Amino acid sequence: MRGWTVAVAAAWWVGTGTAAVAFPVQVPEGAQGEGPEVTELRAKLAERDAELKATLAKLHLYEDEAHYAEAEALGITEMVKASGLPARQQRRLAVAIVREAARNNVDPLLVVAVIRCESSFNNYAVSHVGAMGLMQVMPDTGTWLADKAGLRLGRTSNLFDSETNVELGTAYLADLIQRFGTVEKALVAYNAGPGLARRILAKKEARTKFMAGYPAKVVKEFRKLKAAQEKQLTLREAQKAHGQKS
Repeated sequence: MRGWTVAVAAAWWVGTGTAAVAFPVQVPEGAQGEGPEVTELRAKLAERDAELKATLAKLHLYEDEAHYAEAEALGITEMVKASGLPARQQRRLAVAIVREAARNNVDPLLVVAVIRCESSFNNYAVSHVGAMGLMQVMPDTGTWLADKAGLRLGRTSNLFDSETNVELGTAYLADLIQRFGTVEKALVAYNAGPGLARRILAKKEARTKFMAGYPAKVVKEFRKLKAAQEKQLTLREAQKAHGQKS
């Protein structure tokens, strides 16, 4: 509704009697009482906002395509098939592994190695201590990591979301590598928890024994994946060279 309305503005006492005095006050009607210039500007801003959202959506799609291409080159798209997830979720998982590895400056094949050793790509795995999902993230750790990233985990069952689990698990792995200095020591902390890891690493006998277990298993898997990657790269280079000679 547009236009102006007349309001009774005041009444006051005069002498011993009362006199209600009314005069017109212009009060804008409508949701905001905007003039045509403001309305036009608001419409233009809404249009620009829609254009920006569309551009960002295209950018995300382009980034996803690039991450998926890298996942294919690394063989990750084949590895995620072990999850048994629907094809669309497998694609999202492969993209998430590459994307989160890049974001945290971690080799994506190290992330795959951790997933294989932690859950064998069982998206709904739960350990005897309550660690959940692909990278076996503890609920308390997941909540802490989400808060740190400015996110909200919500229900702990959200750790069964493959992308969320990889996002939090990879960030945790990167944080431990930074805090403990090496991948091997970080893997001790990833498996045993940071507090216990410090006690284990402080004692030579306990350190040697623990290092021969979980960390050695993950590192062995990682090296195997890297060797397979190098083999594929060598094969592609040889095929490329052969094609150029033909």
